Amino acid sequence: MAWSSGPQMKFVHQAKRLSRRVLIGLLMVCGMFPSLAQAEIWHSTPTSGMRDVAIAPSGLIWLTGEDGAVWVSDNIYGSSFRQIGAGGFSRISVGPDSTVWAIGSNGSLWKFATGSWTETTANAVEDVAIAPDGKVWFVGKNGSIWFSGDQGQKFTQIEASSFSRISAGPGGVVWAVRPDGTLWKFAAGSWAKTPASGAGDVAIAPNGLIWLAGKDGTIWSSPDGGVTFSQDEEARGIENIFAGRSGTWAVGFNGTLWRKLFSPQF
Repeated sequence: MAWSSGPQMKFVHQAKRLSRRVLIGLLMVCGMFPSLAQAEIWHSTPTSGMRDVAIAPSGLIWLTGEDGAVWVSDNIYGSSFRQIGAGGFSRISVGPDSTVWAIGSNGSLWKFATGSWTETTANAVEDVAIAPDGKVWFVGKNGSIWFSGDQGQKFTQIEASSFSRISAGPGGVVWAVRPDGTLWKFAAGSWAKTPASGAGDVAIAPNGLIWLAGKDGTIWSSPDGGVTFSQDEEARGIENIFAGRSGTWAVGFNGTLWRKLFSPQF
């Protein structure tokens, strides 16, 4: 994935490694290194056979399996999961009201609230994202983009084409990836292309931090609205990604669940 010129990217990597070394040194002096280091670094979990991941406001983790089943964790650490009575789902997202949204294998869009599933009017859906304000955004299988402000009762199409993945951040800003790997930003009614390339999936944290899963399995993040990106070097083989308040979670090409419980602030 190429976000900027070679020398500039090399500087970003070197600066990141240097700042991390300095921080680790200080933490070792204070006796705090083991706990923070574990929270800071990407870890693969024992959970496997998964397809997509989403995080509820409570921190609970929702998963779709490679077999289409839906699972939810018993805690924010993802140490155990229980299956929800549902099947045939692929992509999944969770809204600020904890309503779960999932895409069926036939492209239908469903929502799970108060213990039951309800099918919406949307069809031919490829990806779904829920904004902090509760708006439901989805990408159609034809690359179009739609949104709903009434919990999926009706959807309105916006001017957009050739997209495959979508995420919605604070301030009404929407981010979307095209099959060619480019990342685009939708704000104030217009689209702008970012410098990012080689992207496969995108996730926006509640604090606005942008996460990308590259087509090559690498993970990148941007704290400045997509102007610059730096690579998270601890993770490889990542396909899908989701960012929540408690951290960032991802699913690998091999179905393994990964976690990074606290987003870096340095």
